[in-house]
Amino acid sequence: MNVTSTANTNNTNTNNVVNSPGNDSASIKNEFMTLMIAQIQNQDPTNPIDGTEYVSQLAQFSQVESLEQMRANQSTQMVIMENLGIVQSAQLVGKDAMVPASEFTLGDTPLDGKVYLSSSVEELSIDIVDEHGEVVHSLEMGPQEAGDTGFTIDPEALELPPGDYSIVANTTAGEVSKKADTFVKAEIEKIHFISASGMMMAELGNGLGTISVLEISEVS
Repeated sequence: MNVTSTANTNNTNTNNVVNSPGNDSASIKNEFMTLMIAQIQNQDPTNPIDGTEYVSQLAQFSQVESLEQMRANQSTQMVIMENLGIVQSAQLVGKDAMVPASEFTLGDTPLDGKVYLSSSVEELSIDIVDEHGEVVHSLEMGPQEAGDTGFTIDPEALELPPGDYSIVANTTAGEVSKKADTFVKAEIEKIHFISASGMMMAELGNGLGTISVLEISEVS
């Protein structure tokens, strides 16, 4: 930032105060005050300096200082909020989260999930598809009201070997057939914070990978 005096002098050259990278507004203001005092001391008595310009620039410096202080306070608050977020989110580790998903890894234990219906349907069926794209089982859920409909995939009862699967929720209402959103429950294994985006991420089990904590539908 350059601060240049526009006052008239007879034998005094116009002086520049240059803001080096290490200077803040307070340092520049002090240099400006030193410059102003020097010019007043060396002014031509027959052609005195107009102080209006100095007053205006001093007011601008005060505004800059206020803005810098506000930014510093905001930065401190952001750090505090980030730390609080990390502490609170760390308490989620080990708990089960229900997240939007249609693909998962099935082990030896039952897998819980849910289907969200925006309106009531006459028929809901959930196709379980293996890694080869084959439908290996269908859960017939019958008529359902709007809202969440829970389901469980029990690999032992359904004779499903461990592996990668996907699900497709099919609904029928009158003559209208469409897909519905599915959610899968998995354990939260790790929480980490991405500073660049300010996003808290959760690493999940059951092959669900890493998602934003904002995508978690419910925690149990």
